[in-house]
Amino acid sequence: MNKALILSLAALLAAATSRSPLQAAATRIAYIDPFATARGNAFTATADNPSAVFYNAAGLTQVEGTQIQGQVFAISLGYSFDSDLSGSSEMDDDFQPVPSFFISHRLKDLPIAIGFGAYAPFALGTDWGNDAAFLNPIFDPFGATPYEAELSYIKYHAVLAWQISETLSLAGGLSFDDTQVDLKTTALEFEGDDTAVGYSLSALWQPNEQHSFGLNYQAKTEVTYDGSADTFFIVQNLGPVPVSLDAKAKLIYPESITFGYSYRPSESWNFEFNADWTNWDRVNDLTLDGVPGATYQLNWKSAFIWSLGATRYFENGWHLSAGYTLVENAVPDEDLLPIVPDSDRHFFALGIGQTTDRLSWMVAYQQAFDQGRSVRGNTFPALDGEFDLDSQAITASLNFRF
Repeated sequence: MNKALILSLAALLAAATSRSPLQAAATRIAYIDPFATARGNAFTATADNPSAVFYNAAGLTQVEGTQIQGQVFAISLGYSFDSDLSGSSEMDDDFQPVPSFFISHRLKDLPIAIGFGAYAPFALGTDWGNDAAFLNPIFDPFGATPYEAELSYIKYHAVLAWQISETLSLAGGLSFDDTQVDLKTTALEFEGDDTAVGYSLSALWQPNEQHSFGLNYQAKTEVTYDGSADTFFIVQNLGPVPVSLDAKAKLIYPESITFGYSYRPSESWNFEFNADWTNWDRVNDLTLDGVPGATYQLNWKSAFIWSLGATRYFENGWHLSAGYTLVENAVPDEDLLPIVPDSDRHFFALGIGQTTDRLSWMVAYQQAFDQGRSVRGNTFPALDGEFDLDSQAITASLNFRF
């Protein structure tokens, strides 16, 4: 089977895999590659496998030959909520898979590498059930509080990397983004979809064998979800009458900038620190045009993700990684919605893998929790109370080299 056919089949598999349900609580998915996940997602200054398409495409200049890599990140979200007014609720905590796929190729006689990835940088899957405590009709008589949301945002990302000197590589990329959303309250359900075009820029500077610096920029995209809203109106003498309306919803997916520094005191160790900033200030509200009164204030705030990780390399290609991540809360108390129960979250991860001449594999486990979040002064009074998170994830990858 020649390389062209392999790449074609891989691209088709990437597209098919990416169409499966992509869900996670909080809208940004920073965890894609298991090796990076095991290191607390500190990978921007290392970026030495095909998933560099996402983390830092400039790193593809150090990935030899043609490589194909597939992985899945499966997460279980254990959110619970104790309302000050109306009892307790728990989110559905079934494991939710987020697959992704990457291809890279380093040209033999040129300082050029190309790559392609199909992955989900944003996703949302929350289901509190339509009998959740905060949906008590005494405190939410119009059924306006959303209790379930499903967001699929798939990025088909092509990149070109250029090693302009022995120590410096630069890269740029374009993406075609396909997204769908489904939002439910007890009185309303909205479904819509749209596409967008995005781009990325990145750099990798390695002044010597011990030190490496990485920078990755992902541009914002703007979408207009075009679809339908099923709701009802109160008609005199008839009561609630179901109505289906054409509706649109505009939303901005913000830009992010990640800086990474890797220190490698020997061939056996790699330590890395990353600072990742997302401009959530762009996300102000969600309005369903065409549905009277269907506006949700969001007013999110920009936040950082701080990552620290280490990898120990052993003989016969074995390696062990561990890491820690702090994800800052971006949602203010007054505008928090149960479909995005954001908080300051702590992630601990551990992973093991092996690299051989043609094959690499990696598995990792991640545990996440917060210290509890007390919400007061929310727009929906029934959402005042205590949110708690206890989450875990399992991720695995397989990489072939040709």
